[in-house]
Amino acid sequence: MNELTWVTLQVPDVEKSRRFWRDIIGLAERSATPTWVELELHAGVHLALHAVFHPPALERRGYDRGGPVLGIRVSSLEDMGPLVERNGARALGEAQDIPGGRSRDFEDPDGYVFELVELRA
Repeated sequence: MNELTWVTLQVPDVEKSRRFWRDIIGLAERSATPTWVELELHAGVHLALHAVFHPPALERRGYDRGGPVLGIRVSSLEDMGPLVERNGARALGEAQDIPGGRSRDFEDPDGYVFELVELRA
């Protein structure tokens, strides 16, 4: 069977990234070692944080890095946006209307792009 199991981000400081994604974004932790952490994005789909294994991959940040963009559903964009910024994220633009709600792009403390998504009920 083909199904997405995890998305892996290479990070220079696994513990710092763990705290951001677990404590600030609110992802549930499923397992952790000093070089590998798994946080649940959705039932059976994890965000894996891995110690850097290919340094050139981290030479660029934000949109210039390329790769996937994680869309994280939040109940309030107005509450979560300032919270992630206070904890090391950087806004990459203003909030925008999307079908069914609003979203805003951010760069996490390690330079990966993620999107906070507020969907209407």
